[in-house]
Amino acid sequence: MTGISLKLLFLEFRKMWNLSVIITSGILLLISLLVNFVPYFVGAYNLEGPIQSLNLQALLSQGFSILVPLLSLIFGAGIISNDIKNHWIRTVLSRPITRADFLLTKIISTSLTIFILMLVIGTIPVVILSMIVPVNTHFDFLKFIGTHALFLGEAITYITICSLLSCWLPGFTNIIILIIWMLSNSIMSMVVNNYFWDSSIAMLIADFYFPGGFQEAAESLVSGATFLLEKLLWGFSAMFGFIALALFNFNFIQIDKGIE
Repeated sequence: MTGISLKLLFLEFRKMWNLSVIITSGILLLISLLVNFVPYFVGAYNLEGPIQSLNLQALLSQGFSILVPLLSLIFGAGIISNDIKNHWIRTVLSRPITRADFLLTKIISTSLTIFILMLVIGTIPVVILSMIVPVNTHFDFLKFIGTHALFLGEAITYITICSLLSCWLPGFTNIIILIIWMLSNSIMSMVVNNYFWDSSIAMLIADFYFPGGFQEAAESLVSGATFLLEKLLWGFSAMFGFIALALFNFNFIQIDKGIE
């Protein structure tokens, strides 16, 4: 990136940390602390308690599977349309900044913000919990790093989809579409697994209906299941495919008209 792009990355990153984001992050951190430490305080991790061991990677994977989509919805709402409406894009593009540079900067800065919150809200409470519980803790450094990297890829994919939709849709409309897409994917997976598990076509449609390759790869990594490379390739193909679509569509929007 050019020096101007690095400056823009810093400006976009700083612009995201407003008061509402700080308050929301604090609430999510409080919820994370309650979810992680309440079982400890009520004795679930005692030697006689129901939880006899702590799998650090599995706990992180379960938490990130909820936290990453939630943070993506929070930061992806109107990610492009809001900047068109308040003329921030027009101000930035009046400088020697290309549209591709601007869009990639938005995706990178937003994904970096989500990754920092993943560490603060998800990782730190789990690591502290693993240090104080009296039960055995299962820790694998490579799986620990891999889980974070794969869910970061999932966050980038979600933010890219939000950017693509936000090129044409106002405000929270793109988030509503993404939520409906996620919910329909869950319903489809449940129906296919229960009623059409013997249909190769139905299983193929369920696998490729929603871009969740990175999350599935993380779950496979933690559980030691097979087909990790297959899910990883699907995750990368989806991420780069949506980045290409977002860049293509971003070149056609009218930055002076706004999205109403």
